[in-house]
Amino acid sequence: MDKAYFEEMHKLGHDDELRYRLLIRGVKQLLENQKKGRIKQRSQLLKLRKKKEPQAANWS
Repeated sequence: MDKAYFEEMHKLGHDDELRYRLLIRGVKQLLENQKKGRIKQRSQLLKLRKKKEPQAANWS
């Protein structure tokens, strides 16, 4: 959540319905960002773990 989000929250009153909707939208955005980070991290780990195909060595 960025600075603009918190400024918007401060402008709204505690009884305002829009405040709750804004809060829910912020939490959803935070969860989506965390999910994207986990997906990116998982794909990077899979690339590192991918085993190379075995290659036969020269016989002498």
